[in-house]
Amino acid sequence: MPEEIARTVGALFIGRDGKVLLGLRAPSKKSWPLHWDTIGGRVEDGESLEDALVREAQEEVGATPTQFRLIARVKERQPELYGEALHHVYAVTSWRGGEPANVCDEHTELRWFSVSEMRLLKNIVDSDYPLFAQRASVGETD
Repeated sequence: MPEEIARTVGALFIGRDGKVLLGLRAPSKKSWPLHWDTIGGRVEDGESLEDALVREAQEEVGATPTQFRLIARVKERQPELYGEALHHVYAVTSWRGGEPANVCDEHTELRWFSVSEMRLLKNIVDSDYPLFAQRASVGETD
């Protein structure tokens, strides 16, 4: 029987100034260590994408998304290294719980980036994140 494809959610938190929050994945992470990534993770069995998004955001940055929408679905870029997965990327434009903060060991750093700054990152999990962030600011979806 074929192995089930992992499902993940990722939050592109978008601040009022248009900057996007990314986390630098910890060196201990099995997938994409030391790469800038969205806030998020795997969808648990029986969990909806939206519930997973809220749970992951609360666990990783202590903020609860209140306004968000799906902006992209992306297959894992390196399945030979990290396994087959389908990533669901959300634009999070409103949240409660204060400023997102690094409240767990998933990331070694959190930082807000402009879209142009994101484009300069050499160690970003998905080179399309800047495009997704730009789309999110104008209300497009994939």
